[in-house]
Amino acid sequence: MRAHRFRSWQIAVLASLLAVSVIDGRQARGAAAQADVNGFKVGDVVEVDTAFGWGDATIVAMRGDNYQVRVQGVVVMKTYPAELHRKGKYTDRDHAVGLYALKDIVQVNLQGKGWTEGTVTTTRGMEYHVTFPDNRTVWASGENIRYVRTPGAAPSTAGVAPTGFVSCAGKIEGRYATTGGFGSMTIVFKAGKATMTAGLGDEEILECWTSKDKIVLRKPGAPEQDMPIDINNDGSLQTPLGEVKKKGGAPV
Repeated sequence: MRAHRFRSWQIAVLASLLAVSVIDGRQARGAAAQADVNGFKVGDVVEVDTAFGWGDATIVAMRGDNYQVRVQGVVVMKTYPAELHRKGKYTDRDHAVGLYALKDIVQVNLQGKGWTEGTVTTTRGMEYHVTFPDNRTVWASGENIRYVRTPGAAPSTAGVAPTGFVSCAGKIEGRYATTGGFGSMTIVFKAGKATMTAGLGDEEILECWTSKDKIVLRKPGAPEQDMPIDINNDGSLQTPLGEVKKKGGAPV
């Protein structure tokens, strides 16, 4: 009788374990169908760096930027973006981590003298050989290169100064604000950008360009929405929404 009860208990536990296993399997399959923050999911075919060059692999598991992939029947670990790249057209996420494709239009910071537009003509890992319209070339990577557009796409005005203007960086810096109350506005100028807060507190980050006693705040890629600002003799700024003056607590 005891043996019979023991066997029944075993069967009950086994049934419970099997049920949990089925649920876990379903959850795992559900999770695998969802792309991670880098845009990858289990089963995706990607390109990975191997001893024989770059080749196709299939993602079998992932954790953060580390991916287990199957390459010719062997499972190995690869890290994105250094050892693992998306197969096909790169996304904004890829560009954000420094990945660019051949013929991409990019901008390169030439020895800190400003951004110059060119075309990616050779890739070597995460370094890029860029050719400029005047046939100059340079190798660049990291913070010295940024994506503009793919070949054939319409040029963007993002990062392009209005005629006769230069970046505000080093020229207009600090926090400017109205006295407060209804309709108050704050503009923080820092490193060529202007973070504007107005009304209900929504922030907007704009490009900042200046020329003599003029400032233009531009939404990247939307010159038709430019905000013109006059620099008054006392250093205050006359905006379409009223006058703002420099305040304490300038950004470091």
